Formats: sequence, structure tokens, C-alpha cells
Amino acid sequence: MNHPCRAIIVDDEDWIREGLCEEIGWERLGINLAASFSEGTHAITYVLEHRVEIILTDIRMTQMTGLEMLAMLREHAADDPSLNATKVIFLSGYGDFKYAQEALRLGAFDYLLKPSEVEDIERVLAKAKQQWEQDVQLQEMVQKTSASADTESKRSWRGDRVKEEPSSYLVKKAQSIIRERYAEDLQLTKLAGEVFVSPNYLSRLIRQETGFSFVEYLSGVRLQHAIVLLMSSHLKIYEIGEKVGYPNPRYFSDWFQKQTGFSPVEYRDRHQPK
Repeated sequence: MNHPCRAIIVDDEDWIREGLCEEIGWERLGINLAASFSEGTHAITYVLEHRVEIILTDIRMTQMTGLEMLAMLREHAADDPSLNATKVIFLSGYGDFKYAQEALRLGAFDYLLKPSEVEDIERVLAKAKQQWEQDVQLQEMVQKTSASADTESKRSWRGDRVKEEPSSYLVKKAQSIIRERYAEDLQLTKLAGEVFVSPNYLSRLIRQETGFSFVEYLSGVRLQHAIVLLMSSHLKIYEIGEKVGYPNPRYFSDWFQKQTGFSPVEYRDRHQPK
């Protein structure tokens, strides 16, 4: 990776900002705490001028609420899509569900209530950093391997046909579940039940907002992880298949060749750094 994972803190209470700066094991987590701010407008200005991977913020603040700050960040992402990769974690004393609901609708990474134990905050920060690292690694691998796809059908998993960044809370939630549990026997019916809608409705919503069916999206996520493992590990082919949700080695190899035009062994031989 070209740069460290950087974070900022946004909270209008001095003692909370200072406590978060001092009590969180930022260095141990491998996160560079780049700055802290007492209000959202200065934080947004900083984020637009510098690369920031994680924002740990309060919701109720004097100049701009955390929700307003996140909404503004999403507006700027229309011109700079890389801003969508910034993980926003809310740390708030307001337990009203409507705040958490709005935060998730806007694409917040997580929502914690004050007072939270340091260990709980660090666990969420570590999870956000891990997701960022995974996103970067997948993006790099996709860029490196894009030239190996000969046809649109071979390249479709890369997201070339995605219409736009999904805005629906349901689709964002479904995508999050798929990215976290792609290795499981994840079925549309089960996924729909977890977001409390019918399978037909969720299927239609996913295709409408991403350009992919549920099966295509899940397959794409699995393929990305399979490629990362082929390129960066010495795992056996059947072990990689198991890790991405295909415990049958023959099926995994046939599926991988259909997606990329190469068997897993051929792909590794062609693309793994020597």
C-alpha cells in the first residue's frame, strides 16, 4: 500500500477529543491519527484536501452535526468517488434509533453509544482498517488483472456495468453482509430475511442499483477474493476454493475458468509475482 491508514476525530467536547487521542492505541492498531477537530466544517475541509480513511465523530455538535457532515461527504463523493471509501464511525450519547438509522442510511461504517469502552472502540477501528486494507488490495488486484479479460462477459465481475453508487440502505446492508460472509452458503432467501424484505423485492433492488443480480454480485466478490489469495498466498487451490465459498474443488476450478478464462493453476502461474 502506498500510504498508511489515516484517521481523524471530530467532537466538540475538548475532554472527549483528548481522551480519544490519548486512550486509543492508534499506533498499536496501525492507524495514523492525523488530526482532530471540534466541528464538522473544518473536518470536511481537511478531508477534501487530504486522504483520510477513517473518521471517528460525534453526532450532535454545535456548527454541523455528524450526520450533516457525512451527508456533505457523500455529496462531494459525486465528484470524487474515492471519498466513498472513507469509513465513518459515529460515537454518540444519543441512543435514539432514528440517529443510528439515518447514520446507516448515509453509509456509516458503525455506530457506538457513549460511554463506550476503549476496547469496543478499538475493535471497530481495527475492523474499519481491515476493511480499508481489503478494499485497497482488491482494487489493486482488479487493476492488475483487468488486462487478462478478453470479453465483456469475462470482465463483468469488475463492476464495469455498475450504474452508480447504491444509495438504498437495504442494498448497502445487503452488500455489507455479502462482503463479510461471502464464504458461507449465502442464499438470497436468507439474505432477504436478514434485511426484512421479500427475496423478490431484494433481488429487484440489487439489480436496479448495481446492475448485477444477487448471484452475479456474490460471484464477483468471491472471485475478487480468490484472485487475491492466488496472487498473495501459497494456499492450495482447494483451500482457496473453501475460503471463498466453493468447497468442491472441481466446481471451484470450473467456475474460476468460466469467469477468467484460466484455471486457478494457470492464473497463478501467469500472474503471481516471481
